[in-house]
Amino acid sequence: MNLESTRRGAIAVMLSLLSAAPLAHAQSAAAKWPAQAVRFIVPFPAGSAPDVLIRHVGAKLGEKWGQGVIVDNKPGGSGVIGMNAILAAQSDGYTFGFVQGSAISVAPSTIKGVTYEFNRDFVPVTLAAVAPFMLAVPANSPYKTLADFIAAARAKPQGIEVADNGRGTAPHLASALLGLQSGAQFLEVHYPGGAQAMQATLGGQTQMMVETYNVVAGNVQGGRMRVLASMGDRVEAGLESFPLASKTVPGAVAHGWFAVIAKKGVDPLVLAKLNKDMNEALLLPDVVAKSRELGTYPRPGTPEQLARYIADDRKTWQDVLDKLNIKPE
Repeated sequence: MNLESTRRGAIAVMLSLLSAAPLAHAQSAAAKWPAQAVRFIVPFPAGSAPDVLIRHVGAKLGEKWGQGVIVDNKPGGSGVIGMNAILAAQSDGYTFGFVQGSAISVAPSTIKGVTYEFNRDFVPVTLAAVAPFMLAVPANSPYKTLADFIAAARAKPQGIEVADNGRGTAPHLASALLGLQSGAQFLEVHYPGGAQAMQATLGGQTQMMVETYNVVAGNVQGGRMRVLASMGDRVEAGLESFPLASKTVPGAVAHGWFAVIAKKGVDPLVLAKLNKDMNEALLLPDVVAKSRELGTYPRPGTPEQLARYIADDRKTWQDVLDKLNIKPE
């Protein structure tokens, strides 16, 4: 081997080592993650069901990691304030979002001035939990089944009132989806919140309300309300006594849902570790029990599964928004 060949070989080895160094450093940094407290931005007020869930999960993660887990509540604006806070954070692998699906799938199409776009600005980590919407009527309602209710609404278009917690909210869109899929025309009555919708339904001003089980559970268990059907895509543990709406009205599936997301730019190795650790924590028996207590049901998976879930969810609700002619306002 001549001197020139030796020199070229030495240069090639050196370049190889240099190019490998950043990768080795990144792998080493990811292996040590987290080296400090991890923050989850939550677009809900303290004490709400998703806030309680992520605090419970966060305690498990903190034990595993040996680091603090901070829950940073940024409620308001249908989740937009929280989404913007995640976007304003650094992509250093220490700030993530625990967000509601409507902030991703609905808010950009209903709230004027939303500037984020999920696929451009964020990456999925994992679906965390779902909360199927319940179709609840007063205990003395003449409607014993969802089929009864749909038949009455078809016979009297715009004559059967359904309560929700605001125009363009997830319960409203779930009710609208039920109407579109069944061919029934409800009179949608929008209230400032779930408590007001509940009082209207219990008082007979509306004939049905659409909400997640944790909202109606007290009145259902107390004998003041009945659930005609669950809009879940499957029967969840604890909800076995409620028939699926889709058995009566094909396609009548609607959930509230919560997911872990990150701002684009976070190290993929860190995201993979967070996905693994978060999914393990979500399936711990006491976390599952707490989740069920809150009316949410763990549904962990891969980032790719969450990406597909988001794409399907956005299409479903955009179709409903278009048919309702709801524009950003």
